[in-house]
Amino acid sequence: MDARANKKFVTALKAVSLTAALVLAAPAFAQTGKPAKQTDVRIATGTPGGAYYVMGAVLADELRRSGLFASATAEASSGALESVRLMRNGEITLSGMDANWVKAAINGVAPFKEKLEVRTVVPMGAWALFFIGLDNSPIRNVMDLKGKRIAVGAKGSGMEQHARVVLGTLGITFKDFTPVYLAFGPGAAAVREGKADVQLQCCIPNAGLTQLTELSQARVIGITREQIAKIASGEGVYADGVLRKGALKNHNEDAPVLSILNGWIGMASLPEETAYSIAKVFAANLDAIAKKAPQYASVRQEMYARIAAQGAGAIETGAPLHPGALRAFREAGVLK
Repeated sequence: MDARANKKFVTALKAVSLTAALVLAAPAFAQTGKPAKQTDVRIATGTPGGAYYVMGAVLADELRRSGLFASATAEASSGALESVRLMRNGEITLSGMDANWVKAAINGVAPFKEKLEVRTVVPMGAWALFFIGLDNSPIRNVMDLKGKRIAVGAKGSGMEQHARVVLGTLGITFKDFTPVYLAFGPGAAAVREGKADVQLQCCIPNAGLTQLTELSQARVIGITREQIAKIASGEGVYADGVLRKGALKNHNEDAPVLSILNGWIGMASLPEETAYSIAKVFAANLDAIAKKAPQYASVRQEMYARIAAQGAGAIETGAPLHPGALRAFREAGVLK
């Protein structure tokens, strides 16, 4: 992304983030035209300024505009653990989660202490997950990362978890390299300043990655289709993806990358009509939503494109579709 495009994205981020504070009462109507029970939708996103924060604000705004809900708000949270706690307590309707955290919740493994019945309500996207370093680096393939300094995200973050799973599947443990525990922005700066050899990145666009590619000559570290297939053969957390030409400055050709699946997740106990209405609005307005938050574009480009082969599994993000969402996507013609 060039500086002009990044400025446009930041401006859009500021604009849509304002919707996170809006609570506008509106009459809700069922398909019969009769008033339906009004429902408040509260979406737990992530830290302010992050991709989830913006995406939640955009979704909340679209839900509010639909007139199907009493109110719709997006609210910052510290991450998946807090969001799930709020969801279980009935304080939150949806939580933005990476599929790896969804699987951990379902299976009751760390950081979760018990099994949780969660369901996919709507997908957020399939985002490229890749390592990036300076162009003059001798590192050409992910297997060259042994012995190197890798910015893996903040300690205890989802990115650190991704690094453990992705590299561990390829036989590289955290003992085989030096982990650098820094979030997106600081991690990118560490690569530019020579304090880290590579960084694990995702969620294009984001400010840290833009700065790395704008202020230095950077290059995506290669990964083969065979390596991707090995990592993606797990439990529906990762998928085979493509980082398109022009997605980053000086990225001049399509390249195979791993994709991480993400979704707006609800409890299985979420009323079916609520899940149905949310998914109905999302399916009908996906293109408009993606214009405001470009990370949603991968839902159609990457996830819908796999429906013919995978069915509903293509838009599930670590958990089965909620029955209400399944009905909505079928009615919209997304699923058969």
